[in-house]
Amino acid sequence: MASPSRNGIAIEGIMDAFSSYVFSSMPAHLIYVPEMRLVDRNEVFNIYKPAVEAITEEDLKEFSGYWTREESLQKVLRHRVKFATFSHRWFHTGEPTFQDMSKSRKDMLKNLAGYPKLTKFCEKAKEYDCELAWSDTCCINKDSSAELDEAIQAMFNWYRTAAVCIAYLACSSSVSDFEQEPWFTRGWTLQELLAPEKMKFYGRNWEPLSDNPDDKHPTATIPDVEKSTITSPPDILTAITRLTEIGSSDLTGFSPGISRVHQRLRWASKRTTTRIEDMAYSLIGIFDVSMPITYGEGQRSWFRLMEIILQQCKSWDIFAWAGEWSPFSLPMIGRG
Repeated sequence: MASPSRNGIAIEGIMDAFSSYVFSSMPAHLIYVPEMRLVDRNEVFNIYKPAVEAITEEDLKEFSGYWTREESLQKVLRHRVKFATFSHRWFHTGEPTFQDMSKSRKDMLKNLAGYPKLTKFCEKAKEYDCELAWSDTCCINKDSSAELDEAIQAMFNWYRTAAVCIAYLACSSSVSDFEQEPWFTRGWTLQELLAPEKMKFYGRNWEPLSDNPDDKHPTATIPDVEKSTITSPPDILTAITRLTEIGSSDLTGFSPGISRVHQRLRWASKRTTTRIEDMAYSLIGIFDVSMPITYGEGQRSWFRLMEIILQQCKSWDIFAWAGEWSPFSLPMIGRG
């Protein structure tokens, strides 16, 4: 479908691409930062429709390069309709929920312990020119099993599609504090570390942990030398690699899928989740697999994940494990 741009030249396929982007690549609900309210995909589409219709062929040329026209359309849309994602450690109580963000409870939000953290995240998102923001605390309607299922299955891709991931490490004032930082011990933050293409780390009191706008690709401009850049010492990446044993190539360009399974499971083995099932569900995106979400199944969720991986994995070292036997592992090794 062609749409009128501001100079009268139709951009072929732009609205179809926009519809696909909003309804297939963006979360079901986002915070509309200018008004601090939740919006669904239909509202996102309507809010940004005029801006998308105004995109010109000249705008598209900025993203042409080596990409196909379809890829260029996706890139210009991601540039025009940006959203930020949030990575943080949940408070035990007081995090704003989907229901709290509804109009009927909005006057109570300021009393919640986690609301200042949410507003700070939105402020940082705005600094990155993002009018849309996503937090797992309040942007998922957990009363809807369908929406929760979609969120868990698609979360890795949402973090990858986002313009930036804002990571809040509340117990760190510098990289020297990373060894005591709880953020590195949580199961869900593994994919939140690996998936984003661009990431910014903030520490205690929301102080930035570096001077770089993108901590995954740190660069600094050389004074008085036009258009020259040098790579600044990647202290954050070095500290993360030292702590997690995740190499810089994975930190900056991770590819999900059934490969190096033993290594990826080793990364996960150093982390924990509140719900037993989440140890498996938090790895769905990392291994790029799909499985039904069934809270209440306990450790069986891990067996189901391993079963899916084993059906596709050709590497023997997935069996190289030490520790106690699990009753759920017996069918995989032909015993019991």
